Amino acid sequence: MTLSERVAKAVAAAPVIDLHTHLFAPQFNTLNLWGVDELLTYHYLVAETLRAEPKVAPEAFYARDKTAQADLVWEALFVRRSPLSEATAGVATVLDAFGLDPAAPDLRDARAFFAARKVEDHLEDVLRLAGVTALAMTNDPTDPAERAIWEAGVAPDPRFYAALRIDRLVTSNDLAAELDRWIARMRPRYLAISVNEVSAPPRAVLDACRAHDLPFAMMVGVRRAVNPRLGVAGDGMSTVDLAPLERLAGDNPDVRFLVTTLARENTHGLCVVARKFANVLPFGCWWFMNNPSLIEETTSMRLEMLGPTFVPQHSDARVLDQLIYKWRHARRSIGNALSRRYGAMTVPPTDAQIERDARALLGGIAGEWLGA
Repeated sequence: MTLSERVAKAVAAAPVIDLHTHLFAPQFNTLNLWGVDELLTYHYLVAETLRAEPKVAPEAFYARDKTAQADLVWEALFVRRSPLSEATAGVATVLDAFGLDPAAPDLRDARAFFAARKVEDHLEDVLRLAGVTALAMTNDPTDPAERAIWEAGVAPDPRFYAALRIDRLVTSNDLAAELDRWIARMRPRYLAISVNEVSAPPRAVLDACRAHDLPFAMMVGVRRAVNPRLGVAGDGMSTVDLAPLERLAGDNPDVRFLVTTLARENTHGLCVVARKFANVLPFGCWWFMNNPSLIEETTSMRLEMLGPTFVPQHSDARVLDQLIYKWRHARRSIGNALSRRYGAMTVPPTDAQIERDARALLGGIAGEWLGA
């Protein structure tokens, strides 16, 4: 086998621990999203549809029920146009993985297939096809529907790790008590926040991370509702100043920081920060960065600057079936980047070394930071 084939084989076989998703275990009932209609009404495809079909007003699109929305997306992006974008190609990958026709004229067969599935069996098939052994959810105790499930004492599938999102919780009048309460109930693997600019979190957050030995994850660079008419599809991005991250990491050497940035322009700066502060872990290619070309470019740069000491990707999946395409596509990009770096080595790597590195990048490092 060629070097690239050896790398591709090792990367394809490496088990994944998905560091950040918006998925829910089956025990969360209707919050656990799966099936073709959910895939097609994901906000990536909604934004693309409303761009492709400008005569369809966002308000008119959202006034339709989910089935009608999915039909419009399928007609606009898969029948009348080729599925060339990453979001549409991802749906095609999922359908093909289940033996369904990505070029079908309508959704009848796909809907019949998913309607016949049992959620437990479907979960096992998705995790197997994606090569995922465990994943982190995103859990917001201020959401009434999710809060009720936690307060009912539901125990999630152990492969679904809790991650306590604090975006809205930070406004609590007694944040320290709320954090202790929800950490005790959820047993999260990290605390998380999504922000536009890097800034120091409230002292109670850092104290909770220290007390419970939990990393603090920051997803940086999102600008909310740049086009409010698009609803959840209307968020944008911005480049940010990472100097506050340097101060935060330097002032709190006993706190571990998981960091991903939304702008391509910030990925290099984040690598520089991580070279100076071992308590900063760059992870994933988030949201608008989740394109094969950018994953490959970013992974190459991180390998050049950090070696295999980062997490190249997380899925950010909101629909269970997305795990299949997100990880199949990401593995190709990660494998390509690894092959180039190995090709530059003076002494070619052994199969054992390639397998070691692939397992670390796809799941080992994430597992170490999450205590898995």
